Amino acid sequence: MEEIVMKQDGEDDEDEEIIFSKLKLLELRSLARLKRFNGHRAIHAPQLQSIRVDSYDHHKHIWMTDLNNTIQHQFMTQEVTSTTQLMVLNAENITRIGDVFPKVRSLSVEIFQDEGVLFPYRSLERFPQLDGLNVEQSSFEEIFPSQDQVIDFMEKIPPFKGLYISNLDKLKSIWKDDSQLPPIHQNLASLEVKNCCNLVKLTPSSASFEKLRSLSVSGCHQLIHLVTSSIAKSLVRLKWLKIKDCKKMEEIVKNETNGDVEGGITFNQLHGIRLIDMLSLKMFSSQSCTFEFPKLEDIEVTGCPQMKKLGRGVLKTPKLSKVKIEGCDMEWENEGDLNKTIEMLSLAKV
Repeated sequence: MEEIVMKQDGEDDEDEEIIFSKLKLLELRSLARLKRFNGHRAIHAPQLQSIRVDSYDHHKHIWMTDLNNTIQHQFMTQEVTSTTQLMVLNAENITRIGDVFPKVRSLSVEIFQDEGVLFPYRSLERFPQLDGLNVEQSSFEEIFPSQDQVIDFMEKIPPFKGLYISNLDKLKSIWKDDSQLPPIHQNLASLEVKNCCNLVKLTPSSASFEKLRSLSVSGCHQLIHLVTSSIAKSLVRLKWLKIKDCKKMEEIVKNETNGDVEGGITFNQLHGIRLIDMLSLKMFSSQSCTFEFPKLEDIEVTGCPQMKKLGRGVLKTPKLSKVKIEGCDMEWENEGDLNKTIEMLSLAKV
């Protein structure tokens, strides 16, 4: 939340005042991104004497006679000097950061909107205990530098485990297309990417995500496939896979070679698959190799009108118990043929 009282469409800026005639104490808690009370109207609170701000470590009382001035002073300062577990880094406060923040576990990098702006990768050195990184509402064309450049940051940038990317309209790639994922990024356990309409590649062509447990991608309309077969083989700990509203995606796993994948592909820990509103999706994979899902318990395929089967090769799903295809729920029997079921239910919807 950035603003408590927001202007509605069609309202004039100076039509009305907001008066809190009896307000004496205002308490603001866990609002790390708050920037103002209201940006369009005069705010009056004649009896207000104190604003209590919860900064995790203590409660601080502050009052500067004006609600907007008080909030802007307190929260813009808190963004830079906070030693709490959550922090916001933006184009306004980055130039004022000169300290190390040993307690910050979650960092949001947002509102870097200048043309050609580069992701402030070096700034991550200041968060040695960083566990989760959010990148939102910015003009970055890529986030992480090449493998050779990352070497310069070894043992300086923390190996964070969660990466959330959202609303980066100009983003084309998350990582440069190097042969391997930099070691400091190989601890990723969760990756979520939303509304990056120009993203053409999710991962480097050849990489390893052996610790990834959750993968979610939505609103990325330039992706033709999700991952290559070599990357899919590295997803040995992946538990949850959700892909939604990627208009051009034709398959989830693409074979980067002309031949079959030797030994097939096994998703050892995958429990659930969600494929939702994928207008161009034809198959999970067009390869004719064997796909094994030894722990897959449920699968949902909804809003995928072109998908007639999961794959061309052999599918092994010994633990599958719940299937939802185009709104039809069913209890699953181990001896059932998932490809035939998808084809039957998809044809029934035509």
